[in-house]
Amino acid sequence: MDWDYFFPTPDAGGPDGGHPELFGWPVAEDEHHTEVVWLERAEKFNAAGIELPTVHGWKGFWDRFSFTDGAPLIYADSNAWAGQLWPSDVGGDGAWESVHLYDAHHDAGYKQNHLSFEHWKTSGDGIRCENWMLAHHWAGAQLHVHFPPWRESMDHPREDPLVDVAMTIDDGRPPPTTFNLAYVCRSGAWVPPWADQTFTDFLRSAPLPKSAHPQNQWIHPRPDPLRMAEMKAALRAKAEDLAAG
Repeated sequence: MDWDYFFPTPDAGGPDGGHPELFGWPVAEDEHHTEVVWLERAEKFNAAGIELPTVHGWKGFWDRFSFTDGAPLIYADSNAWAGQLWPSDVGGDGAWESVHLYDAHHDAGYKQNHLSFEHWKTSGDGIRCENWMLAHHWAGAQLHVHFPPWRESMDHPREDPLVDVAMTIDDGRPPPTTFNLAYVCRSGAWVPPWADQTFTDFLRSAPLPKSAHPQNQWIHPRPDPLRMAEMKAALRAKAEDLAAG
């Protein structure tokens, strides 16, 4: 599951809140977009007098799921690592029968990057956050994407994955599946640092043994952009006072 499932944004089909111009953020899984850029974004919300957007609806999320005994929860910042998790990680073999994704995005490949599944297979681009489900499709798994209930319709944005995916807006009902493994990504390029403590609380609420993906590298919690904005404003005021004096 992707933490941005709980972070409503207009570009992902949520209500615009009257200020869609404050969203529409470019994203990339690099240090600038996961850490640095959030100060500028927080300042724009503050300048507009708009309350900072944050996550909603995460409490009780785990209550509807069934897990096998000992099923682990693995977490990291990027959803790309989910493409490298297989039954062998929990003592099994082969491929998953099904993969269920709770996310604001389908992660099954986008045609602005690859024309088709075959194109992706031969491109050498590998597994990334936007296409990791293709690895499981290739191995024979049935793919299911559950979009968040704040999404207003399935028509916007248009969803056109590279492979067959069962897609629906989540109705809150338990899926008819017992899961052997859960994976959660923080999606630091999509979800702001001021939600990091809540992300920790969300992980703690899961009734599963937890561990970070062994290849994950991140800072958690990230530097607080609200505190940085306050310090920046204080320094600017001090400089103005010195200049006036």
